[in-house]
Amino acid sequence: MSLPGHFYRHSAGRRPSYAPGNRWGKCKLFVVFIFLTGFQVAQTQNVAYRLRSTVTSCLNVRVDHSTEARTIACITRGTPITVVGSVPFWHEISFGNDQRGWVAKKFIEPVEPPANVDRPAIPPDAFLTIHFVDVGQGDAIWIQTHDDGIDGNGIFEGYSIIIDGGPYSADASNPLLPYMESQGHHGADVEALIISHPHIDHFSGAETISRHFSVRHYYDPGYPSTIASYTKFLKAMRGAPGIAGRAKMVHLGKAEFGTLNWGEEIEADILYSWDGDPGNVLGTGNTEINNASIVLRIGYGAHTFLFMGDAEGKDRDDDPQTARFVEKILLDTQQDRLKATVLKVGHHGSETSSSIPFIEAVDPEIVIVQSGRKSFSGTFLPDKTTLDRYCAHNPQVQIYRTDEGDEAEGHNAPSAVDQDHIVLRSNGTAPLSVKALQGGRPFIFRPCAN
Repeated sequence: MSLPGHFYRHSAGRRPSYAPGNRWGKCKLFVVFIFLTGFQVAQTQNVAYRLRSTVTSCLNVRVDHSTEARTIACITRGTPITVVGSVPFWHEISFGNDQRGWVAKKFIEPVEPPANVDRPAIPPDAFLTIHFVDVGQGDAIWIQTHDDGIDGNGIFEGYSIIIDGGPYSADASNPLLPYMESQGHHGADVEALIISHPHIDHFSGAETISRHFSVRHYYDPGYPSTIASYTKFLKAMRGAPGIAGRAKMVHLGKAEFGTLNWGEEIEADILYSWDGDPGNVLGTGNTEINNASIVLRIGYGAHTFLFMGDAEGKDRDDDPQTARFVEKILLDTQQDRLKATVLKVGHHGSETSSSIPFIEAVDPEIVIVQSGRKSFSGTFLPDKTTLDRYCAHNPQVQIYRTDEGDEAEGHNAPSAVDQDHIVLRSNGTAPLSVKALQGGRPFIFRPCAN
């Protein structure tokens, strides 16, 4: 399998350093990523730009879209700038005497506000990219929308959306941090950070991301967790009197979510979340917290993606023929919106997810399982019985896992973080492109029938 288009190579091996006019401290990265270190450059219309007011001295221009790349100029206010290309977090610009280079996109803005447009047709080279990052036992998803290089016109804005961050909150042990910074820079913009629910294997790594990236919108179901590290994280996101929060806007609880606006080309909706009523809970203990999960649906052209968090459909010993909990609510209230090209399966593929009526309604072509090698009283996720239900429904379904080969390779929980990444790319019409790795090497898909 391969990703379409030409891919540039970024240097990696140190945490990137970037700030207008100075450099950020250097330290070693925990993991080096090579296979995803470049993106097809989107060619743009020539649009006049200027430095944002946040740039107080001058802005570094580099020979490539990497903080490790050589600086060729430091442009000052008033320098004519034209954007000619884009990749995530970066714009290619023309400036001065026909010079070209790369700058962090967050530091420049159009001279004239671009006109709003209606929902456009999706060009064949406009890819929505979704990264399912191997963080061991936990979820970490990075969604990138296409960037047409025209900021603020309401389409193809090049947004980054993060769903959860895995279990590791320390910089040195969180694999999502170097994965993202190998393609970005310290302080890069994240349009939305979504915590599906307050379990450690979902929010802890997101705390790291909030310290190193600039978060615009933070979404959280608002379930009243008593986990001390979560309470501290939430306080940091919200801020306190005299202390600015890490997120510019905090949406805590279903009533505050509003409408998701990630560009006119994207249909994004939250299909379910805990409603904030303490008397309206599903299950007890961990089951109750799992079933507070945000369930997100994204549509891009003909492709639909459904992200289930840890939402469940049954108790472990229940008959899978009957849906319960969140899956039953979705079947009762959102039946006509559940069909999806890609399903990020609930609760790491536990037997408590994926009831048969739910599988039949979603009817996915691709199933993604984010799991590791953590023992739950001798049980490791995903459960084989759960995967068997998808295969029974459609023997040609494509199942990809972030624990691919971990059992056979004898991994424990920490060592299972070994680059079993999965990356999907969609231009909204052609078949989805999938790149999956096992231990950092290309993984050859084997259908259920084999």
